Amino acid sequence: MKILCFTLIFLTLSNIATLVLLFHSRRSYRKLMQKSLRKDEECNNLIEPVVFEPAEAVDEHSEKLLQKLQICMEQHKLYLRPELNIQDLSRELGTNKTTLSHVINTYLHQNFSSLLNSYRIKESLKLLGDPQYFHEKMEVIGEMCGYNNRQVFHQAFKKEMGITPNHFRNIQKATAREVNRNIQDGSVNSLQS
Repeated sequence: MKILCFTLIFLTLSNIATLVLLFHSRRSYRKLMQKSLRKDEECNNLIEPVVFEPAEAVDEHSEKLLQKLQICMEQHKLYLRPELNIQDLSRELGTNKTTLSHVINTYLHQNFSSLLNSYRIKESLKLLGDPQYFHEKMEVIGEMCGYNNRQVFHQAFKKEMGITPNHFRNIQKATAREVNRNIQDGSVNSLQS
C-alpha cells in the first residue's frame, strides 16, 4: 500500500513539474517571438524605398546599361564564370545591383538568374550540337557553360528547352548522322552520274 501511495505521489509531482516546465517554455517562446517581431519591424523601418530618377533619365541610363550588359554577356561571355552574381556583374558594369536588377526586370522581363541561365543554355546548345563535344560528359558541358553543378545544369536546361541535355544531344547526333549519310549518298549519286 505504501508503495502505491508513493508511486501516485511521484507521478502527480512529475506531472505537475512537466506542466510547470511546459508553461515556462511557452512563455519563453512567446517572449522570443515578440522580440523577433520587434527586431523585424525595426529593420524594416531602416530600409528606405528605392527611388529612381525621372522617367526620361531612367530610359536613357537604362539603355546605356542594357548595351553594356549585352557587350559583357555576348562579347566577354561573363556568364561562363560559375561564381558570377549580380553584385559582381553590377560592379563590372559600373552600377549597383539594385539598378541593374531593376533594368533587367523592367526591360528584359526576367530576373538575373533567368538572364544568366538563358545565356548559359544558349552556350550549351552550341556545345551539345557540335560533334567535337559529342563525347564529353554532361558535367564537363555544364562546367564549360558556367554551371558548378550537373543537376542545376540539367534542371535549367529542361526548364528552358523542355527536354534533357542528353535527349537534345542524342537528337543532334542523329541529325549529324543523317546529314553525313545524305552527303555520302549525294556524293555517290553524283559519282554515278
